[in-house]
Amino acid sequence: MKISITVYSLRDYFAQGLLDVPKFIEVVAKMGAEGVDLGYYWRSQEERREARRKLSETGLELAIYITASDFSKPKVGDRKAEIERVKKSVLEAKEMGATMLRVHPGDLKPGVNPADAEQWVSESLAEVADFAAEEGVVVAVENHGKYFSRADVMERLFRADNRLRLVFDTGNFTLEGDDPVAAAERLAEWVAHVHAKDRDEKGRMCSPGEGSIDFEKIYSILSSRGFSGFYSVEYEGWRDQLLGVGLGIGYLKALRLKKAILK
Repeated sequence: MKISITVYSLRDYFAQGLLDVPKFIEVVAKMGAEGVDLGYYWRSQEERREARRKLSETGLELAIYITASDFSKPKVGDRKAEIERVKKSVLEAKEMGATMLRVHPGDLKPGVNPADAEQWVSESLAEVADFAAEEGVVVAVENHGKYFSRADVMERLFRADNRLRLVFDTGNFTLEGDDPVAAAERLAEWVAHVHAKDRDEKGRMCSPGEGSIDFEKIYSILSSRGFSGFYSVEYEGWRDQLLGVGLGIGYLKALRLKKAILK
């Protein structure tokens, strides 16, 4: 297990002007993680260059580049526009030295047939994957939104196009009642990156280790199936975000240590 922090976890710090991306990288290095998930918060091309310098200085890996997307829009023109926008993110990922781009499938719109939405998403992802392959970037789809957080829906997308990989978001599987442990068993062969977040007894998202999701089982399942990549803390809880991230990093480090001791 390698540990990362996604830039989205500290979104309030960015909104308040307390962080920019280079400073975020410095903070992550001080917290003792090995990687970062970057995207969203760029202010200039110079900031991108500075971020690359900071990654080199700190020795942190760019675990994955991230963009949000919605390929489930009913209008063909809207989906085409989304595809073109994500292609630009592919080029940004390549420029930053990332080998993977995280995308979202979208979500089921009111009155839309689920089979139609899946087809739109699948076709859009195929076009993006074609473009990304030419640029040396892997497209990793996160289980995101309600309908597309379901393990059965995601499995159909991956079986339709085996070039795609999965950003396995532990907390998102619970949105429609899926068990993240069962999802790990079902989808392990496609997992390329993990978003680590938990859900507590009140149904609130929280730091990994604070809630009811069995991370030890998930870790064991994914490790046994060959996954040795990043577990990225994605904090969406009620605490101060920096403190919530710190709790998550501490738990994942302890889990990693426990597994090493028990080998």
